[in-house]
Amino acid sequence: MKYYKLSYDYENDDHYVNCDVGVIRDIDEYSVSNGNYIKDWSEVRFKYNSEDGSVLSDYIANLYRWLIVSKKFKELVEEAVKENVIQYLSVNLFDTKNSVENTEYKIANLLDIVDALDLEHSKYDVFELDGEKIISVEKYALKEEMVQGHDIFRLKDDTIPIFISERIKDVIENNSLTGFALIEVEVH
Repeated sequence: MKYYKLSYDYENDDHYVNCDVGVIRDIDEYSVSNGNYIKDWSEVRFKYNSEDGSVLSDYIANLYRWLIVSKKFKELVEEAVKENVIQYLSVNLFDTKNSVENTEYKIANLLDIVDALDLEHSKYDVFELDGEKIISVEKYALKEEMVQGHDIFRLKDDTIPIFISERIKDVIENNSLTGFALIEVEVH
């Protein structure tokens, strides 16, 4: 099966909503990228101005780079993936121009963290920061035996990028979901 790095589609987002203000109160901005289930979730609100972009895509750009997804994405992925690997958290999107609030979107907290980075076939740099070795990956490759059976996940020790299986890619493309950019990654 093929796998893809999922990111926001900056190339085609001229008219898309971009939430450049976030009100997350006491929530750690990294809490939705470490794979942990979140028990206490307070109200989160992202603001945008529809004069700058009024199209609500299925993946909403935001200053924290969280995976904020439409109801359509949520329902389609829940249908395709039977495992409970995503916790959907409430979020309010607020249009400051029209004072309109949208509660149809969810923050996808991915719970599946996989130790699948294939350093032998990846392209990366290593540097040290405060005595800690940091790997900066330019081109990802994944270990086939580790990703089998996983449809949407983050990597252990590199929880920013999101990876999806061909099955999720097909859901996105066959249903014309917007806001997603996909880059195929090598699997060995």
